[in-house]
Amino acid sequence: MRIEEKLDFGKVVGMRVGYAPIGKPLISVIFYYIDGLLIDTGAYNTRPSVKRFVESNVVNQIALTHYHEDHAGNAGYLEKTYAIPVYGHEATISALKNKVSLKPYEHYMFGRLEKANITPLPDVIETQKYQLYPIHTPGHSIDHVIYHEKNEGWVFSGDLFLGSRIKFFRKDEDILQTIISLQKTIALDFDHLFCGHNPKIGAPKPFLKAKLEQLVLLMSEVKKLINEGHPDKEILRQLSKGKEILLARCITLGDVSYKYMVASALHALRQTPSVESLIKESF
Repeated sequence: MRIEEKLDFGKVVGMRVGYAPIGKPLISVIFYYIDGLLIDTGAYNTRPSVKRFVESNVVNQIALTHYHEDHAGNAGYLEKTYAIPVYGHEATISALKNKVSLKPYEHYMFGRLEKANITPLPDVIETQKYQLYPIHTPGHSIDHVIYHEKNEGWVFSGDLFLGSRIKFFRKDEDILQTIISLQKTIALDFDHLFCGHNPKIGAPKPFLKAKLEQLVLLMSEVKKLINEGHPDKEILRQLSKGKEILLARCITLGDVSYKYMVASALHALRQTPSVESLIKESF
C-alpha cells in the first residue's frame, strides 16, 4: 500500500508519503515545499511519489534536516537525476558519503539509503521570497538541523518534535542534547511547526514544552535514584517498568526502547559535569 497525501498549509505544501509491500505502512513522513525549496526527500521506497512531485513542481534546491533514511532516502537520486543541489550539516555530509547499512526493519519500512553528494549548509538558505536559517539541533541524531523562517514564523523541525510524549528512543539518541535543542527552538519566534511526522499549525510551543517537560522530569527521576545510591541496572529496571512498547521492540529487533531514554539520562548525569547548568529547568 502506498500513501501519497498532499497537505495544504497555504504558502507551504506538505506531502505525506509512505509505503509497505503488504498492508498499511507502519510509518509515513512529510516532506515540505516552499518557493522552489524542498525540505527533506522521503524514503527510498516512496520514490515514485517523490519523483511525481518533483516533476510537477519547480524544485531548484533541497535542504535536509538529517541523514535518516525516511528523510534523506531520495537525496542522492534527486541530486544526480535532476542536478538539484542538496544542502545538509557537515555530519550529514559525512554520513551520506557512502551507502548506509540499514537494519532489517529499516529496509522493510523505508528501502535503502544511498550515498549522496551533499553541499555544506550556508548561513541562510534563500529563495525568491523567503530566508531560512539553519539551526543545529542535535539529539535525535548528531547532524539534526531545523530551519527557521523568521518573517513568516515558520520552523521546519524534522524529527526534533515528533510528539508531546515520547515512548522510546533509538540507541543513538541523546536526551541531554535533545533537551538543549528543544530549549533553543522554544526560544525562537514562530507560530507554525512543520514537523516531519506531526505538524502543529498555530500555537505549537505548548506541545514542544510538554515534550521538554517529559524529558526534564525523566532526568530528575534518574538523578534522584542516583543520589539514593541505586546502581544503573536497578535505575533502568525501575524507570522502564511498564513503559516498554513491546511491539516496537520486536519489530525493530531491539533498536528502539524506553530503556534507551533512561540509559541516555544516566550517561548524561554520570559523564557530564555541571549537567544541571546546561538545563535551564530546575531539577
